[in-house]
Amino acid sequence: MRRDWKGLPPDAVRRSGRKLARRLPVWAAALACATQARAGSLDLDGTDGLNTSTIARRERDVEWLEHKLLGAETVAGQNRSFAKPEGLRAGNFIIAPEAGALVIFDDNIFSTDAEKVSDIRTELLPSVKVRSQLPRHVLDMSLDGRMVNFVDNPDQDFSNVKGRVEGALHFDHAHTLSATVISSLDHEERNSPSYPFAARDPVEVFYNKAAVGITRDVGRLYGTISATAEDKNFFDNTSLDGQPLDLDGRDTRLYATQLRAGYRISPGFDLVGKVRGIKTLNTGDETSDLDSLGWEALAGLAFETNPLWRWRILGGFGVRDYEKAGQENLNTSLLEADVAWLPTQRLTIYATLMRRIDDTGGPDGGTLIETGGSVRADYEIYHNLLLNAGVTYRIDDSSAMPNPETYYSGHIGLEYYLTKNWLFTFTYQHDVRESDSDSRDMSRNRFMVGAKLRF
Repeated sequence: MRRDWKGLPPDAVRRSGRKLARRLPVWAAALACATQARAGSLDLDGTDGLNTSTIARRERDVEWLEHKLLGAETVAGQNRSFAKPEGLRAGNFIIAPEAGALVIFDDNIFSTDAEKVSDIRTELLPSVKVRSQLPRHVLDMSLDGRMVNFVDNPDQDFSNVKGRVEGALHFDHAHTLSATVISSLDHEERNSPSYPFAARDPVEVFYNKAAVGITRDVGRLYGTISATAEDKNFFDNTSLDGQPLDLDGRDTRLYATQLRAGYRISPGFDLVGKVRGIKTLNTGDETSDLDSLGWEALAGLAFETNPLWRWRILGGFGVRDYEKAGQENLNTSLLEADVAWLPTQRLTIYATLMRRIDDTGGPDGGTLIETGGSVRADYEIYHNLLLNAGVTYRIDDSSAMPNPETYYSGHIGLEYYLTKNWLFTFTYQHDVRESDSDSRDMSRNRFMVGAKLRF
């Protein structure tokens, strides 16, 4: 008799899948399959960070369990029960505290070859997540902290804090109303394409976001319409020569409305698309070039050629009309493409291509266009030891820069689950940025060792 997944006969696998699906509550199956939804779902949960899963979609996820048993699941998405702490139950909620720590050797902490300084830094990463276990609705909260300390450069120390609340209300089988609120005190990473290299100290930013959307999933047609408001307020800094550095010109407020939709042509083959309108305002400098009104439209396909290949390809166009007289309007092509290949139970390979508009602007103002791609592989060496490696290539083109910048990055890392509560990580990453400006050229190596305690 022919045998498939883990040596079981095909009929036995199918019977097991059906039995398991009947035993699991709908909400439990949704949680188990959240990262394993079919390519044709268009990843609706990525709509402005909203939880847009309907009860109808959750029921399809139950059916997907049978496919999971046949081995069509990613390495990262496999159900490793030994690596999932239960958390602390409080009524209909699960409280999941975490405490993480990183030790990082960085040979270029300022991300510039013009002033290459090495240092060791430690990061403390406390976190607490509250996850609802309600039979129909969703109410989740999280609070994350980050405390960074440098050994030889204590003037570069900083701390971050981020709070998030998200909820989803299921009106009926096919309709979901969802909302997300995020507030954070953050610091911009020096290797970010928008980082102002004239700043001596870590750039502090206060970030707020609110999003609301409604999802409809009936038959072959599904979609989400949403509205988002974002606000970034950058704190003033000090320049490299010790002078005050005014960053008000980077303060932005963004309003967006978006429609994401899909049509199931056949099982595992969907027509997908999205349309987005954007209003960007500079809230700190009336002379800024960032004030604009724009739109984006993309369409394409999400499909599976077989259970081991999942594709999503969308292409389109984006426009930005600037309000400042004399500022040249922007018209550019857009691309979102990704593929997942699952050749075995122990190996998953991802590849992505993208071209997008960053409305927050580059380091000296202006709109930033990012074009690039990446390849990543996850490999299960042993049941509790995972290897990951990847490379990234990106071109950053800003209206405020004379020529585009090129960015390369590669990494290799290990994840070791010692117990259900303890996770250890080991990572090496190499970054390169090529620019016409000597101050922005960069070659950087980082060695990172981390530990996480989860309850």
